[in-house]
Amino acid sequence: MSQPGCGGTNGSFTITNYNATYSYTISPSSGVSRSGSTITAPTGSYAVTATLGSCTSGTSLSATVNSAPTTPTTPTLGAVNQPGCGGTTGNFTITNYNASYVYTISPSSGVSRSGNTITAPSGTYTVTATLGSCTSGSSLSATVNAAPTTPTTPTLSAVSQPGCGGTTGSFTITNYNASYVYTISPSSGVSRSGSTITAPTGTYSVTATLGVPRSRAQRNRPTHLGPCTTPPT
Repeated sequence: MSQPGCGGTNGSFTITNYNATYSYTISPSSGVSRSGSTITAPTGSYAVTATLGSCTSGTSLSATVNSAPTTPTTPTLGAVNQPGCGGTTGNFTITNYNASYVYTISPSSGVSRSGNTITAPSGTYTVTATLGSCTSGSSLSATVNAAPTTPTTPTLSAVSQPGCGGTTGSFTITNYNASYVYTISPSSGVSRSGSTITAPTGTYSVTATLGVPRSRAQRNRPTHLGPCTTPPT
């Protein structure tokens, strides 16, 4: 007996003592076909008789064609939660998860699964589901991007303090990168031109942003009013 394969509808069996001079009757006959000694049939139990002229044999023992095993539903994958700044993995879910299935993620290096949630490093992934001997088709792919780069923490030079009667001092971002967006805190009265920051009296810190990630703040740089002597009258 050859039982139906995954997703199949028919099994088959043979008449092992087949004789081409006989006429064979298979019961029941709905959906059944015969080619020589081989009988192909849908799910059900079947018996066969042989006829020669006016004489008919006894009925064979029954042959049972089982229902085809169920092929799992192809997994569908949710949107990817991409890695955050400095992260190494993203995650996505199997939205039609079935706990009775065995899931295979490809490629599998560095990948883990907890229930319907898959955590994975940068790469493009597909998922298949297996139930018994049957495996689904591959899911559409899910892509985990590389984590965005965290900017280098700004380093600040010594302050050029205000001169006599001056109101601002200046300092520079010594590791300035034109692709970063710099935030100076506090910002009141502060201006920046390239790597040079000009600011009134106060203590300042600077952070750098590239896309989403933000650097750590550089330690504070104080700006003081300089010691000035009033000219004699």
